[in-house]
Amino acid sequence: MHGSTAERATKVSLGAHFLHERGDLQEWVKKHPELLGEELLVVTEEFDRWRTASGDRAADRLDILALDRTGRLVVAELKRHRAPDTVLVQALNYAAMASRFTVDELVEAHSRFLVEQGVRPPDGSDPLDHARAHLEGWAQELSDTTLGPPRIVLVAEDFGAVLTNTSMFLLEQGMDLRLVRLGLHELPGSTLALTTSQVLPVQRAEDFMIRPGSTPARRTNTGVAARRGPIIDRLVDAGALEEGAPLSIVVPPVKNLDRLEIQRWLDQDPARSRVRWRNDREKPFVWEGDGFAWAMKPLIREIVRRATGVEGDVWGPNWYLTGDGRALNKIAEDVSRADQGDDS
Repeated sequence: MHGSTAERATKVSLGAHFLHERGDLQEWVKKHPELLGEELLVVTEEFDRWRTASGDRAADRLDILALDRTGRLVVAELKRHRAPDTVLVQALNYAAMASRFTVDELVEAHSRFLVEQGVRPPDGSDPLDHARAHLEGWAQELSDTTLGPPRIVLVAEDFGAVLTNTSMFLLEQGMDLRLVRLGLHELPGSTLALTTSQVLPVQRAEDFMIRPGSTPARRTNTGVAARRGPIIDRLVDAGALEEGAPLSIVVPPVKNLDRLEIQRWLDQDPARSRVRWRNDREKPFVWEGDGFAWAMKPLIREIVRRATGVEGDVWGPNWYLTGDGRALNKIAEDVSRADQGDDS
């Protein structure tokens, strides 16, 4: 608008304005990760520290590696023109390599990235500790288990029929893949405006409908954000467990931890394996081992520390079982599916 007069914005290409993938588009995504279609934290860019089994470096450079609120990795490939059909294979390769990240390796990559961006840790603090706190502050359930499989986001000015057809097939097979189209527009005065739109997956018609009797509160609780929110929040919101419900602590398959040693420590006192549920977001577990209320991950970390003497990185939900043998993450998945059914 110019005063009361509407003026057309002319669609232009990034190349026509000498805008580049690394110098421009990548910088925009770093400053505004929501361009990728959701709320994300950029972990690192231009990651190229891949190694083969023989120790040789692999000549691959990942544009953007990000992390969502659930602790899952997101691999993003950026193209300033029409995306070549080969970019999908390239992204799949990056996702396969990124799937082997551990939290410790992610912390190292993020620490280097923060230093490169001029973000320094507080005086006297360790850069790795600073990076770990940054990641865990973003994704409170972060662990080796939550990282994969990575999701893929492709960003480009356009996508051809071969690429979209293959993407549709992969989506139908259950792959988490998103295509995001860029639009650059020139406004009067040579001002440039960037827009994005999601090409795939296509949103359901139901997502845009208003139903009789659906209150805003209900839509909030059963929407996508709730289904992807922290597991404890979902369980509390849904009232999935009764106040005081008994739960057992088990030792699931975990990396870099002595399962037998932890189990032996639990078996020495039956109270160490018992907790009771509280409908409280912050500290939902009362541990019979000490009678205090605990948050999900801190309690398991405390048990690991007492049993082994080491600080272990854990993913909490699968350490807690109900009387019928269901882990908390499985209960949360059932809640999410039920909510999704209510929305359809």
